[in-house]
Amino acid sequence: MIRSMTGYGRAEGTTSIGAVKVEVRSLNHRFLDLTVRLPRELTPLEMKIRELVRERVSRGKVDLSLRVERLPEGAPHLVLEVDWGLMGAFVQALREAKGRFDLTGEVSLDHIVASRELISFREAEVEEGIWEELQPIVSQALSELIASRQREGEALLVDMKGRLRRLRELVEKVATRAPKVVDQYRERLRERLERLFKGTELDEGRFEQEVALFAERCDITEEVVRLRSHIEGFEGRLEGRGPVGRALEFLLQEMNREANTIGSKANDLEIVQGVLAIKEEVEKLREQVQNVE
Repeated sequence: MIRSMTGYGRAEGTTSIGAVKVEVRSLNHRFLDLTVRLPRELTPLEMKIRELVRERVSRGKVDLSLRVERLPEGAPHLVLEVDWGLMGAFVQALREAKGRFDLTGEVSLDHIVASRELISFREAEVEEGIWEELQPIVSQALSELIASRQREGEALLVDMKGRLRRLRELVEKVATRAPKVVDQYRERLRERLERLFKGTELDEGRFEQEVALFAERCDITEEVVRLRSHIEGFEGRLEGRGPVGRALEFLLQEMNREANTIGSKANDLEIVQGVLAIKEEVEKLREQVQNVE
């Protein structure tokens, strides 16, 4: 069953670092274009998340965001760091400066707090076991995304099958018309020659040779056979498993190529109109396939 590249999934859960919410959105794209948005302290887990997404999604522009709402009892978001050695040297320097320059006042906590080099905050390091808590939540969001893409894919499938039926009808109409074009050419040519050479017996051998040359130039048998084959292959891919978007794009390209060849060979208005209708259906299918994984 085909899957669309458009979808949305979300999942929530509670972990040791707080309440986690994961959202995944995807749109159509020729390849997998993945963006991962994480809190700064979870950045070391980005590669694991990317690997998890690649295991389940092959194409599309995917945007995954993970947010953490920290619980009061959860792990601290920031860690206080104090450079005690530098602080001691700083206090000693202040005291020496006071005596050397005869300064008034006492060294206080205000002096220490005012110096950002002595006291700083950094992001808390991620505990090694946090991935085991986050992985099921990310996986659930991806499952929701895939389910959404499958539902969209079912709607695409219905539409494309209808267009394939229409495409078959058009191809068979062109194939049925082709022999009649030769018959009509034979009749027109005979009438023209009889008018031009009235009273003169036609050389039937030369006449049939001319008709045969016309029929050879207009012969679209091979193109029709290939078109039928591509349509069958396209429908078969729709029922297959796994990503099929690129294969469908290739088949549509080949259908368009065969239609163009038929159009260039056609010496008949009805066949030309049929070719235009075929190309129109192929283009509509191409628009749909651009959203197939």
